[in-house]
Amino acid sequence: MKALLIQSLNSIWLVIIFIGVPAVSSLRLGSLQISSRPVWHMLVLSGIAIALALNAGICWRGAHSKKEKRICLRWISGYALLGVTFFAYSEKWIEFKWLKSLLLHVQGFL
Repeated sequence: MKALLIQSLNSIWLVIIFIGVPAVSSLRLGSLQISSRPVWHMLVLSGIAIALALNAGICWRGAHSKKEKRICLRWISGYALLGVTFFAYSEKWIEFKWLKSLLLHVQGFL
């Protein structure tokens, strides 16, 4: 039961971070975007950091079985990788032009 709760809460938190935060933090008037991108990046990175801290706390204090600890460690590693990737993308250290061109290429076939 605890494992299902951990999975559910982490899944909901991901939806909040990547769908809710951009929807709340973006303000547009027509085609003009008023809100700043750095605010959005800071909110997403803060959400990832909160998730990392909560999962670490649950893994350290709340998870009693090996299965629960494994699930928490998987989520911790996933959030850590996601945070590093998102930070590198926001600092423009990495770009996903290859992904955009691949998706446009696939869309051409459909």
